Amino acid sequence: MRYALAVADAQGFRAAAKMLNIAQPAISKAVKDTEIDLGFRIFDRSGPWVVPTPEGNIFLDDARQTVAQFERTIRASRQNTTGARGHIIVGYSALATSRQISEALDDFHRSVPGVQIEMHVMSTDNILKNLKSGVIDLGFLLAHPTVGAPGIEQIPVWSSRIGVVAPAGEAPARVNDLKGAPFVMGLRENWRSWRALLDSACDQAALSPVVVDEAWDVQVILQRVAERRGVTLFPMSIADSLPAALELVPIDGLDAEATISMAWSIKADTGLLRQFRNHFPPPG
Repeated sequence: MRYALAVADAQGFRAAAKMLNIAQPAISKAVKDTEIDLGFRIFDRSGPWVVPTPEGNIFLDDARQTVAQFERTIRASRQNTTGARGHIIVGYSALATSRQISEALDDFHRSVPGVQIEMHVMSTDNILKNLKSGVIDLGFLLAHPTVGAPGIEQIPVWSSRIGVVAPAGEAPARVNDLKGAPFVMGLRENWRSWRALLDSACDQAALSPVVVDEAWDVQVILQRVAERRGVTLFPMSIADSLPAALELVPIDGLDAEATISMAWSIKADTGLLRQFRNHFPPPG
């Protein structure tokens, strides 16, 4: 199942072998043997890309859930040997960094002691992928029309006005002050939904950002702002986590908001995850 899922995700046997760091013939044989056992082809190999057949898609969807449940069983078993009461792996977007998460985590630990919470920062696309595969149990990501996947449930947990990040004491006060100013932005490849939201917000504010630099990682973006290469835009909710050299302030004329949602797999939901979610009431 793992090999078949890797081939589907990588769209090829060679890429899957590289991703798993094993020999390609081993993957090819395992998938072929599985197809013989099943009595149908999982993949169509006739085109330039290896793509699932209709029957293969059904198999792969079920395989993801089976592998996810297996991962949870292994984690729970390991935790039981140490006397822990559970283990939750959370993925979160850099945009979701806020006191709301830390305060809810503190409250959860007080009410359900002994549960280990493991936090990992990752892109929104990787959060969705890892929820489906069972690598993570829960995700905090940007709510946007482009963000979603079948079988993944989402609820909004907080909203925050979008502000400008600039060197401390140098932030502009009005949107007109940003016209012609250099911007440092996240690469669209990794910040797809955030850049789409900013495009819409800037259009409404009649602002066309002059993007002079792009970076993959949030820390690199902030470092380049601190070096005065340009300013950037982020939700006001991350203000407490900024380094002292930077400030995040609201801008007159830019009234857009970012909403953060909590996401999980419907098929992989558990009572422990429901307890965890209850500590994040919806906004309003």
